[in-house]
Amino acid sequence: MDITVLIPTMNEPAVQDVIKDVFTALEEHNVNVIVIDKSSDDTPIRAEQAGARVIFQLARGYGDAYLTGFKYATGDIIVMLDGDRTYDPMDIPSLLEPILREQADFVLGNRFANLKEGAMSSRNKLGNKTITAFVNRLYDLQISDSQSGMRAFKRNMLDDVNLDLKGMPFATEMIIEARRAGVRIAEIPISYYPRVGSAKLRAFRHGASIFGTLLRMLRDYNPLLLFGSIGFLLIISGILVGLLPVFGWIISSSATNLTFTIFSVLLILSGLQVLLFGLMADILVRKFHQ
Repeated sequence: MDITVLIPTMNEPAVQDVIKDVFTALEEHNVNVIVIDKSSDDTPIRAEQAGARVIFQLARGYGDAYLTGFKYATGDIIVMLDGDRTYDPMDIPSLLEPILREQADFVLGNRFANLKEGAMSSRNKLGNKTITAFVNRLYDLQISDSQSGMRAFKRNMLDDVNLDLKGMPFATEMIIEARRAGVRIAEIPISYYPRVGSAKLRAFRHGASIFGTLLRMLRDYNPLLLFGSIGFLLIISGILVGLLPVFGWIISSSATNLTFTIFSVLLILSGLQVLLFGLMADILVRKFHQ
């Protein structure tokens, strides 16, 4: 089996050890390790010395690194791995197993199955769990770690998905696109260790970007759920506001709170319009994706 391992790097002290472990873990396969580098130190030199092919990343971003790497990947299976030693390359054979057994086309590593002390902050755990729950609910999935950076998939999956996000939301986009394309997704337990080197993740900024991606994907693939929820909230709010003048009329037998009455009608009409827009958009989206 020909396997391409893609490793994006930016000043990674442990890159040589990671690459050597990759070759050891996959010694029974034909392996091509490609490092997509954006470093200002000697990371690319050390990567080449360890046996990797180095491709220099012209732009910036986690997603852009992989989009660049995909252009050079020639293996039947592509493995995604970080160069900071947070992931154990010895887990790669387990990651490949569902694919080799034809049980899955896309396999994610679940870091929470064996999360080492100090490997992930409480804030990042909460953010990951929140995003994962959102992805599971919106796209009918049952995964535990949507932001895992250790993944494997059949190369031909790239023909069925549309990936274009350059930053951290790329990880989420990849799962959603795979789900939309009907790709068989599996998840296996892996280990996750404290990183070697400085952290690149900015929790609040990247978290906001990921949530923005989720909303965009929801708009593009399930507009009824997005606009239907907004419309429903507007209608309920309008009904609640409209109860105030109703109660006033019951108590005093006269029409009062005209402002609340007008506001209630506006909310309900706006909600109905948004709901109808969601229905029309949903019909068009389903027609387009047939």
